[in-house]
Amino acid sequence: MKRIPYGIANYEVIKTQNYYFIDKTQFIEKIESLGSKYLFFLRPGRFGKSLFISILEHYYDIRRKDQFEELFVDTYIGKNPTELKNSFPILKFNFSGIPVYGTLEEIERSFNFSVSLDIKSFFNRYTTYFPHLQEVRENVLSMDKAGDLLNGLIKSLADLGISYYLLIDEYDNFANNILIEHGRGKYKQITHAGGFLRSFFAVIKNGTENRSIERLFVTGVSPLVLSDVTSGMNIGDNISTMEMFNKMVGLTEEEVDELLDYCIGEGEIKKEDRNLVKEAIREHANSYVFSEKIEERLYNTDIVLYIVNKYLQDHKLPHDPIDPNIRTDYGKLRFLVIENNRLNGNFNILQEVLRVEETTGTLIDSFAIEEIIDKEKFRSLLYYLGLLTIGEAYEAGEYKFIIPNNSVRTLLWEYMRRAVEEAYDLRIDIDHLKALFRGMAYKGEWKPLFEFLFEEFYKAVANIRDFIWREEGVVMFLKTYLALSPLYIVEGEYEASGGYADIYLRKNWPVTRLTKYEYLIEVKYIRNVRAHGGAPTPVGVDNHLPNNHTPPDIIHLRQQAITQLQKYASSRKFTHPSWADLEQIPELKKIIIIASSQKVELMEEIR
Repeated sequence: MKRIPYGIANYEVIKTQNYYFIDKTQFIEKIESLGSKYLFFLRPGRFGKSLFISILEHYYDIRRKDQFEELFVDTYIGKNPTELKNSFPILKFNFSGIPVYGTLEEIERSFNFSVSLDIKSFFNRYTTYFPHLQEVRENVLSMDKAGDLLNGLIKSLADLGISYYLLIDEYDNFANNILIEHGRGKYKQITHAGGFLRSFFAVIKNGTENRSIERLFVTGVSPLVLSDVTSGMNIGDNISTMEMFNKMVGLTEEEVDELLDYCIGEGEIKKEDRNLVKEAIREHANSYVFSEKIEERLYNTDIVLYIVNKYLQDHKLPHDPIDPNIRTDYGKLRFLVIENNRLNGNFNILQEVLRVEETTGTLIDSFAIEEIIDKEKFRSLLYYLGLLTIGEAYEAGEYKFIIPNNSVRTLLWEYMRRAVEEAYDLRIDIDHLKALFRGMAYKGEWKPLFEFLFEEFYKAVANIRDFIWREEGVVMFLKTYLALSPLYIVEGEYEASGGYADIYLRKNWPVTRLTKYEYLIEVKYIRNVRAHGGAPTPVGVDNHLPNNHTPPDIIHLRQQAITQLQKYASSRKFTHPSWADLEQIPELKKIIIIASSQKVELMEEIR
C-alpha cells in the first residue's frame, strides 16, 4: 500500500518512495496560460502550498530533464507537457523556519545566512550547466546583506543572459513570526523604510520590472507583509481568488472519496468505518471556499491526511482530530486581540463572529499592519488565516463569511479563552472541568459543571464587568469553557424550528461512542430582579420549582425559556448520523439558566 504523505512537502520523495499522490499538475498548464509571469498565491497554512511549489520546482528545473518520466509519467502534466518543461534554473527561497530569536541584529544575521545558503546552493547546482557562473560566484557570495546578495546574483545572471524561475515559499512566515514574538515595533523596523526585509523585496521588484527574472511564483498566507514591504501588491498579480485556481491546493470532495476508497480497497480502513472516518474529516476539515464559486468547497489537506494517517496507525480515529501542528500557537493571534493586557476592538469582532458564526463584508486584498484594527480589514485577515471562509457571495464584492468547520471553531474558542484569561487574570482548573464533562456526558450529571463555571464566573465579576453584563456575555463565557471538551461540539445560535437556541452541545460522533446525553441550553440574563415583597429566593438551583416568593420577572423568563426549548427540541434538525448505532443515540436534555449580576437565579432541567 502507498503511504500517506502526511507532513511530506517534497515532490520527488512522494513520487519515488511509494507515497499516495493527489495530482494537481493540471494547474501548471493553467498558470502558463496567464498573461502575467509574476504571481502571488495566498492560502491558509497547511493546505499544500509547499508541495505545489515543489511540483513547480521539479517540473521546470533544467537539471531534472532525465527524471521527467520518472517523476511525471502518471500525472496530467506528464501526459500533456508544456514547452517550458525543464527549461529553467530554479532559484528558491523558503522563509519558514528562519530563527527570530535575539536582537534585531541577530535576527537580520539569521535572515542573511538563510538567503546566503540558498544562493550558494544555486551556484552549486547550476555551475555545470552554466560554467560562467564560476566567474561571478566569489564576488556575489562575498556580500553580507541578503538584499545585496540577491541583487548581485540578479545582475550577474542578467549579464550572463541566464533566464531563471524564482520561487518563494511562505514569503510572509519570517515577518509574521517577528510580529508574533517581538510585536509591532520590530516588525515595522524590518518592513518599513530602511528595513532589511523591505530592501530585499525592493530587489525582487526591480528584478521583475527590468525583466531579469523570467518567472516568479510566491506563496504565503496573507497580503499583510507584502503591503508593508512594497506599499501594495505591485510586484506581481494575485491569483488567489481566481476561480480557475480555487482547488489548486486543498482537497475536493472527489479527492477525499478517492483516498478513502483506496485505503478501503487496500484493507486498511474497514468498510463499515468509512462513514465514521468521512464524518470526522467533514466535521474538522471541510467547507473552505477561495472564489465566488461557493458550491466547490475544499478540505484542509493537512487535517485530512492527519486523520487518515492516525486511523491507519491505530485502526481508530484520533481522540482529538485537530493536528497538533495546526493547533496554532495562541501567540499568533495575541497581537490581534490583546494589547497591553487589554482586549481591543478586534476581540469584539471575534466575539460576534463566534456568537452568530457569520459576518458580512468585502474582501480586502491589501492592507498594512496599522490598518488591521479596521473592521473590514480585520475580517479579511481572518479569511486569509483560514479562520473564516466564504459562505455566500453577494453583489458588488460583498460576502457572507462563516466559520468553516469545528477545528477552526475550537481554535477560535481557545483564542477567546486565553485572551480573556490573560486580560482579566482568570485561572480556572481545566483538569477539574474536564472531569465534570465526563459526568455530564456519560451520566447526565450536568449541574456540577455549571455550578463550577458560575462559581468561577462570579469570582471574576469585578474584573470583567465590561465584558459580561449582558446576556451575550454570559453565553460567551459559558461557551468559551464548554468548547474545551472533545466530547461535544458547541453550537451557538443554533437554528432550530424558526428560532435560535443559545447553546447546543452536540455529541462529537467521530470521537466518542460513550456520550449518552446532548444538551440544549437557554440562557436568560436579568439585570434587576423585582420581588413579591421580601427577599427573593434563588430557585431551580436545587431543583426547587418557582414558589410564592419567586420574583415575577423570573417566572416570566422561565416560562419564555420553557416555550423556546420545547419548540427547539421538536425541530427536525436534531437528527443523528444515519450510520449511528441506535443504542448510541443520546438523550437530549433541556436546561434553563437565568443569571443576574449577583448569582444564578434559576438553573433547571425541563423534563
